[in-house]
Amino acid sequence: MIIEKVIYRASNSELWSFASVILLGFTIYTFWGYLKSVLLSLQLSGPPTVPFLGNCLLIKERDLLSNRASKAYDLYGSLVRIWVLLFPFFVVLQPDDLQVILSSKKHTNKVFFYRLMHNFLGNGLITSSGEKWSTHRRLIQPTFHLNILEKFIGTFADASQALFDNLDPLENEINIAKFVNNCVIDILNEAVLGVPVKKDKNSMNMEESPFRQGKIVVPQRFVQPWLLLDTIYHMTSLASEELDQKKRLNDFTRKMIKIRRQIMQDGPTPDRKCLLDFLIEISDNNPDFTEEDIINEACTFMLAGQDSVGAATAFTLFLLAQNPKEQEKCIEEIDSIFGDDDRPPSMLDLREMRHLEMCIKESLRLYPSVPLIARKIGEEVQLGKHKLPAGSNVFICPYSTHRISHIYPDPEKFDPLRFTPENCEKRHPYAYIPFSAGPRYCIGNRFALMEMKTVISRLLRSYELLPVPGKTKIEARFRITLRAAGGLWIRLKHRRGDVTDTELAPTENVM
Repeated sequence: MIIEKVIYRASNSELWSFASVILLGFTIYTFWGYLKSVLLSLQLSGPPTVPFLGNCLLIKERDLLSNRASKAYDLYGSLVRIWVLLFPFFVVLQPDDLQVILSSKKHTNKVFFYRLMHNFLGNGLITSSGEKWSTHRRLIQPTFHLNILEKFIGTFADASQALFDNLDPLENEINIAKFVNNCVIDILNEAVLGVPVKKDKNSMNMEESPFRQGKIVVPQRFVQPWLLLDTIYHMTSLASEELDQKKRLNDFTRKMIKIRRQIMQDGPTPDRKCLLDFLIEISDNNPDFTEEDIINEACTFMLAGQDSVGAATAFTLFLLAQNPKEQEKCIEEIDSIFGDDDRPPSMLDLREMRHLEMCIKESLRLYPSVPLIARKIGEEVQLGKHKLPAGSNVFICPYSTHRISHIYPDPEKFDPLRFTPENCEKRHPYAYIPFSAGPRYCIGNRFALMEMKTVISRLLRSYELLPVPGKTKIEARFRITLRAAGGLWIRLKHRRGDVTDTELAPTENVM
């Protein structure tokens, strides 16, 4: 009897030992990728961390971009360690390494916090991953062919003229960002939703459009990291307000879909088709592309297009005001294209604006509208002497990569000649990524460039842009997209006829 109890206890002990080994093996297998990421992070340098919060509070730093991001390569090297709570992230800066990640379809999935923007952008091209993203990208891509984009130039021109008309009677100093943002919203209202820039008595009142009142709360959730947990976040008033905002956006877009469907049914085909028209056609021909998908993609283009293009245009105008020689080259180029003709631009005209394009690209190098991108690695990759395990979270920071001094000498200087064809040819193709690169490059990049050229050239045909004393420096802030604290201030001088202000003496180039 005693022998049987001993055998039973031994067997029971062996069983528990075996179960423990299995459990330990399963745990190690499950978290092996995480453990390897942690071990790698311990080998890398990065900004100081706070227990449990990691580097989440960096987003509160007033000079985050100027003090850390602009010098990241010199401070930390080509691969930087960042902690988001207890999760290690890796900031990839070197163009060779960026190409490994951005050029591969195996690394197109977005990291978890893009889901935090679903209540703002919806689950569209920017925030979606996997098969959904791949299918939608394939279906929507033909809409951004140059032959179709050319038809939007009239919309760009109408909105640019409206911007000019609004600026004409203004006082001396203006925050150009405010007026450019309104212009971009006008463009998107017509290009995406089909609401004409030129109003008549039957036009909708878009002043109360929810797209003019969009507010993203993701930065607030990082400042209070416990709100990154959905269970806690959904108990807050902030979540309720965000969901109410999303409902207003969805309801408004659904209303516009109904209007555009009716217009398309009544015929004939509208002279200016909008993105909603194309999305409706995609849905009619592809049952899996639902009305909810139309809403998500339309909201994505409306909301993402506002901040990105508005900021890029305003930064370029401001930088031209600070750099009169480059501005003069743009003006000479525009005068050679239009002469005294006040006609709107054509596609050919926009192609001829080569120096203006270089100035826009240099502005986007210095101040990329989206200064931070995040991806999840689909398989193990070798970056220099380090291996990133599959599942690693990666940050890509164009703001930092664009300031690596051995790629861009004197990186803070505004120098459009960096983008001559010869200089671009010499440079690594992944050293300039304001629109990302590879399979997930921004689908609207050519739309944005045409839009910016149209708006900026319209102002330069009539105005010389002048700096405002005491307001000649940019204080860049990271708020998902790039912002300028305190605005972007310029003065306007009519190039012909009366002037809006007295001419200022040349100001030292501060960029």
